[in-house]
Amino acid sequence: MAGMFRLIAMLGVAGALAGCCANNVCDCNDARADAFYFKFDTGTGGFVATELDTVVLKRYALRLDAKGLPTLIKTVLPTYTAYADSLDKAGTFDQVNVVRNVGLSATATRPRVTTDTVVINNNAPFTQAGPRKLSTYLYRIEVRRAPGQLLRDNPRRYQVDSLALTGEFYGTGCCTCYRNLSKTGRLTKLDDKSVTPINATENGRVMPVPIKK
Repeated sequence: MAGMFRLIAMLGVAGALAGCCANNVCDCNDARADAFYFKFDTGTGGFVATELDTVVLKRYALRLDAKGLPTLIKTVLPTYTAYADSLDKAGTFDQVNVVRNVGLSATATRPRVTTDTVVINNNAPFTQAGPRKLSTYLYRIEVRRAPGQLLRDNPRRYQVDSLALTGEFYGTGCCTCYRNLSKTGRLTKLDDKSVTPINATENGRVMPVPIKK
């Protein structure tokens, strides 16, 4: 009999919790927790608006080891740059063109875009492939224009690699949310091979990664 009362009590608690969760709207605001924001330098000596008219983002899938972590076969392609170059030649990458229509008349179908920032997230601007997060890829950002000319064959190129994400899930019985604890990586300006460490970990505000000309 005592066991019966315990079962009834447990069912009562479960029912109350279910009723509570049914009326509770989870607003985690965590869709961009892992996102990296890249901001072009538009200060003195930096990019001008027309240069950011056409920006190309490329995504290259990294090989994964048995634990699902990115790896390179260093005896074949010893660096991330060599690996991406090989995929470039093979045409094996994903590409998104960000066309900002700077200097053109805005229309209903072609609004004027003036932002100087591009965002790389797990599911944007590229579609997420299964459970793979952005840290299982390397990326290239190409600026295709300069004042008065199109840099189609020789764009300004920046490589984003060595990305690492740390996060955790938290919440109550009704809502489980995600928060990022650390997001780091490396930005390489490919024309002069200069490397800048990335630490985009947020502490209450977005930490844009500057891209200098």
